[in-house]
Amino acid sequence: MSTIKLARREREAMEVLYRHAPCTVAEVQDHLGGSYSAARAVLSRLARRGLANHRYEGPRYVYEPVQDVSTAGESALRDLVATFFGGSNTAVMTTLLGMCKDTVDDAELNRLEELVAAARRSRRNDA
Repeated sequence: MSTIKLARREREAMEVLYRHAPCTVAEVQDHLGGSYSAARAVLSRLARRGLANHRYEGPRYVYEPVQDVSTAGESALRDLVATFFGGSNTAVMTTLLGMCKDTVDDAELNRLEELVAAARRSRRNDA
């Protein structure tokens, strides 16, 4: 899947849609600030680019994201890993664990160990 670059306001509008969808233009405007016409323009652009769907409900359009949040998050994370960590999963995990060393609990660490073990088993089974 190719990466779609979003302008700041487009990204902010997508964040609103992921958190609150379905949303009217006025609801997105409430979260973003600015004018109604600016919010409408951003949402229309997202719809034209295939990132948001809209439907007509009574006197207004209602918008929602095309992709579910987990698919979009995976794509964004893939880009982040490539851009800031040179594609290294180890570098990402090292950074994450370093950032949360004071807040990660034993249950989370145990779950991470289980995931690593499952990934190893999967690699062996695929070989």
